[in-house]
This record gives sequence, C-alpha cells and structure tokens, in this order.
Amino acid sequence: MKNMRIIVVAASLAVFFICVYSFLLGNEVFKGRFANDGIAWYFLAKGIFCSLALYLLFRILEALRRK
Repeated sequence: MKNMRIIVVAASLAVFFICVYSFLLGNEVFKGRFANDGIAWYFLAKGIFCSLALYLLFRILEALRRK
C-alpha cells in the first residue's frame, strides 16, 4: 500500500502541475503579459479538482480497506 500511495501522490501532482502549466501558457504569462483567457481558467480549476479528487478518493478507499 505504501507504493500505491507514492504513485497516487505523484500522479495527482503531475496532473496539477500540467494544468497549472497550461493555465500559465493560456494566459501568456511566459510572454510577459497577462491575457485573461477563459479556457486557461477552466484548465486551472480542472487541475485543482482532478488532482484533489484523485488524492481524496485514494485516502477514502485506504480508510475503507482498513475497516
């Protein structure tokens, strides 16, 4: 179960960082300006939700497995 925890945490962090990177690319932060693009905000919200949901689902299933 310890190996699974490492895999789930790594996967959720990867999802989060990929979505934050796409948010920064969509808003042209790397070009030195900030263009408020709606789809970039969608990717940021989706990344936060999916990474948190993946981690919390693992924690819930881990707790249910112990009972």
